[in-house]
Amino acid sequence: MQLSKVSPQKVISYWAFATLFSFVIPIIFTVLNVDEITKTGVILFGINVVYAIATGFYAGKQADKFWLVLFFPVIYLVGCDFFFDSHAIYCAVVYLMLTGFAYGAVRK
Repeated sequence: MQLSKVSPQKVISYWAFATLFSFVIPIIFTVLNVDEITKTGVILFGINVVYAIATGFYAGKQADKFWLVLFFPVIYLVGCDFFFDSHAIYCAVVYLMLTGFAYGAVRK
């Protein structure tokens, strides 16, 4: 039995995009002084949902390991307290489920 290895570049790219969507985009919205309702609606229910689904589709199509798509929900949980109200932590569960469903839908 041989374990398949994941390239460091792939790990770094998943980590970098997860960091971008978890930290950089909320920082941009905060610097632009966007109100809380718009920030929550656009980031949590727009950008992050699309990213979670796209990541699941991409990882499933590429036959990547599922643990790579876990970077986004975990990093989001770390950064959630900095940018959003306490109820936003539940979005991490939604992102994980959306990513998992998309990953499973295209997995060969």
